[in-house]
Amino acid sequence: MPTALSPLPLQPPVRWTKPTHANTHGGKTYKPTHPDLFRVEFSASSGGGDEEEYSSRLVASRDFGPDERITKLTNISLAPEKAYSSVQFGTGPRDHLELNSDLLFMNHSCNPTAEIHLPSHRPEEWEVRARSSSTQGIKEGEAITFFYPSTEWDMAQGFDCSCGATNCLGKIQGAKYLSVAQLEERGYVNEHILKLKEAQEANGNTNGQ
Repeated sequence: MPTALSPLPLQPPVRWTKPTHANTHGGKTYKPTHPDLFRVEFSASSGGGDEEEYSSRLVASRDFGPDERITKLTNISLAPEKAYSSVQFGTGPRDHLELNSDLLFMNHSCNPTAEIHLPSHRPEEWEVRARSSSTQGIKEGEAITFFYPSTEWDMAQGFDCSCGATNCLGKIQGAKYLSVAQLEERGYVNEHILKLKEAQEANGNTNGQ
């Protein structure tokens, strides 16, 4: 059941087992959560066979047109804390959700192919869409990516970006450290992020410090 402070349940409605190279390679035990829409792919990097030496990505199982809904967020739960795997949906410190599906494997890009839409106080409308400003949408086999600062204010784990986009920002820490122009250049920006930017600017703090 949803909590008094959140519209989300504490546990996912359906139990989800995270895919790994070991349980997906060769059609083993893992069952994709949205096989007709997207799938997780693992690729080996240089080195041995340890799980840490495989990179992962989410790829489309069919074509999606610009601004087409890819899927609703249906098996989400309240995150116990902000983490690398969680997605921020509001302005509060506990407003973070876990996706509990293969959507966890959406990587970041500064030129994303998709957007996560999280309209405030309307979780029944939360969804992933193909990027609206794209002219070609997403093609079958193409990676489904989103711009992390479109949902994340101050990330639990920042990182050096290697997305390869011409407009790559280099360091990704969250919307707190970017201008509104930098955010909007990369697609849809959620309401809670825009509210936090307004408060930041009202306090005269525009550099994230």
